[in-house]
Amino acid sequence: MENYIIIKNVESNDIENILMDISNSYSDFEFSKGIRLYRENQSTNSFLILFTNSPDFTHFCFFVNYLKYPEAPKVYNPFIRGYFKTSEIDLKDLSFINGEWVMAYVSINDKEYDNVNLTNSNNESYLYDFGGKIKRLNIIEEKFNHIEYDLNNYNHIIDIYPYNSLKEKSIKPWWKFW
Repeated sequence: MENYIIIKNVESNDIENILMDISNSYSDFEFSKGIRLYRENQSTNSFLILFTNSPDFTHFCFFVNYLKYPEAPKVYNPFIRGYFKTSEIDLKDLSFINGEWVMAYVSINDKEYDNVNLTNSNNESYLYDFGGKIKRLNIIEEKFNHIEYDLNNYNHIIDIYPYNSLKEKSIKPWWKFW
């Protein structure tokens, strides 16, 4: 199973637009090319996000944060949980790693908008700020809940690529169409 994000309580066109924004913002990075969006079979507002080119842990956490705080829509309250394999984490501080997966989410009490919370399989909670610091928290806001997915329970919606990677090199200027 690969690194993935579950997002619920969001409209299809909103999540597509948000993922397009992310993809365009990070267009120079390979992970922005081929973000795969799936909708859960029995739901209209529950989605699975997979990556053709998996981001590193830091960028994965940026994704989770951006999904919570996109530029649009303004009325938006999604449920988001990201799951990243601990064996693929390449950071200096690995003190938060315990078990096979780390769960990333944005706290309901977040007021800083530039971090994510991490919970490991021992239900230890950490705050990962985007300055690179990982701080152990004394409270357990969210217990580790590994929401596994079965791709058979999802329908593929779209693969998202940055706008500039879709431009065809063979596009002719208007005066050369004849």
